[in-house]
Amino acid sequence: AFILGLVLAGLILRDAYGGFELIPPPWLSTSEAALYCVRLAVGGSLVGFGTSMGNGCTSGHGLTGLARLSKRSWVGVPTFMAAAMVTATMLSTSSALPPFFAFGAEVPRWSVAALWSMCTLAVLLAAAGVMLGARARLGEEATRRLRASTELASGLAFGTGLVASGMAKPSKVAAFLDLGSGAWDPSLAFVMGGGVAVTFVFYQVLERGGFAEPLLGGSFALPPKTKAVDATLVVGCTLFGTGWGVCGMCPGPIWVSVGAVPSWQLLFAVVGMLSGMRAWVALQPRFTAAAEKPVASPAGVGGTAQSNPNVESKLDLEAQTEDTDTAVSAPPVPTFAVSAVAAPQASSGLTSPAM
Repeated sequence: AFILGLVLAGLILRDAYGGFELIPPPWLSTSEAALYCVRLAVGGSLVGFGTSMGNGCTSGHGLTGLARLSKRSWVGVPTFMAAAMVTATMLSTSSALPPFFAFGAEVPRWSVAALWSMCTLAVLLAAAGVMLGARARLGEEATRRLRASTELASGLAFGTGLVASGMAKPSKVAAFLDLGSGAWDPSLAFVMGGGVAVTFVFYQVLERGGFAEPLLGGSFALPPKTKAVDATLVVGCTLFGTGWGVCGMCPGPIWVSVGAVPSWQLLFAVVGMLSGMRAWVALQPRFTAAAEKPVASPAGVGGTAQSNPNVESKLDLEAQTEDTDTAVSAPPVPTFAVSAVAAPQASSGLTSPAM
């Protein structure tokens, strides 16, 4: 339901808001369009694999992990940002992803996005009120439907935030990551900073305010903040950052673009992302088994095997990802206020999302 909300946000706002880019621009030559598709496929694959391996992306580690003061996220965010900027600068991504606006003017009407965000937030708050007043009287089927509706509204609001901030435009992301373009655009740094400033407050309230579980049942998908920083995290975040620097899109914006500017070329990014996620699901047991493999003790210590000390920092197969929406990203700023009373977002069958 959350991913569906992202797609619907792109579909609804493409005419009302504008500013979306055709992927790829139609005036590219055949060879340039082919290279563009290669970027989408390679970048999407690295984004999907890295997000799953590193347990988060700009939303999971950024908006969620930083706000929770997770040391893994405070390592992961600088890691993928550095990898993305180095990749985008070396590959001149800003030049390879030129803007070509498909709907509306280049400067969209921000008031439309603001109004849409407020309406979606009102729906979420109303749902929270219903849950508070009628939780004991809700049957299992009603609870399930209300949970799905809340996830859908969260996806709509998150998608709106991605559109309004410019995160759904590959050219804007590339202009931020590519330091060698001569026209560096630092505005997305304020998007991350503003988002963390808000989510920080709500996560502290959630974790310290006695909210033991969501009002719709289940448990909050919040991994322990004391989990060790390991090679899996660093490598995963590096791969995600590399893919982000190649194609200028992370999971959330990819799904928004599916609704706003669908094209067969965009399928390269979608299929690549999903294939990357599936590849990590297949390879993860091997990484875990390698971490658990005992090593021989040094000579002269009786010849017995000792456990590998790195086992203590192995990837926990049972832990939830830092990213709360799996294929996309964590809840957006306007919707987090309700996360304390809403059920966790659906995992959509994948190991990690998100924007």
